[in-house]
Amino acid sequence: MLSSEVFPDPRLPVAGERIEVIADVAVHSHAFFEIAVVVAGRGVHVSAGGEVELVPDSMVVIRPGEWHGYVDCDGLVVRNAYLGPDVFGLLSGALVPGTGGVREAVHPAVQHAMRLLEADLAEPWTLERLAAGVNLAPGYLIRLFGRSAGMSPMAYLNRIRAERAAGLLIETELPVASIGAAVGWHDPSHATRRFRAVFGLSPSSYRSTFRP
Repeated sequence: MLSSEVFPDPRLPVAGERIEVIADVAVHSHAFFEIAVVVAGRGVHVSAGGEVELVPDSMVVIRPGEWHGYVDCDGLVVRNAYLGPDVFGLLSGALVPGTGGVREAVHPAVQHAMRLLEADLAEPWTLERLAAGVNLAPGYLIRLFGRSAGMSPMAYLNRIRAERAAGLLIETELPVASIGAAVGWHDPSHATRRFRAVFGLSPSSYRSTFRP
């Protein structure tokens, strides 16, 4: 799961929801913390740590990069909290001056740029090409991205490529080189460096550590 699919505001990656688990949930991975508290029902949580029986008030914590799922669910209801790994840094980020702590809205050009990147990760994106796609000067786009997302456009691209690669490593049998190419990293050594910068592991180590 990509962070952009869970967090509507990239400046503050915090979200939550109540889920009624009416069927088994296939194992999956994501690049953010998930804290699940069982409200009702029963089930079994599966992860790299093994199987854990769930009853009301049970709590599950999944770290970024880990895989997990649910089986044998019977009326299972959970409340989930999702926290981006950089949430604590973003909480201390820049606020709009003179507003008593109100954050600046995400600029429409930044939102457009994010969607362009997410729609086609395999494209050979450059800052200049992305800036042209949103009709802005490259330097201005960098400044807008920094204020809205706390990172540069190319750093954002690297993060979402790594997140997509992590999901493919867990959920498919594709070779590491093919996964790298699928997300726009055609040089295997470059792909390994970029992936390790986000998850702290090489793609092969990530797969062997977290794959069910």
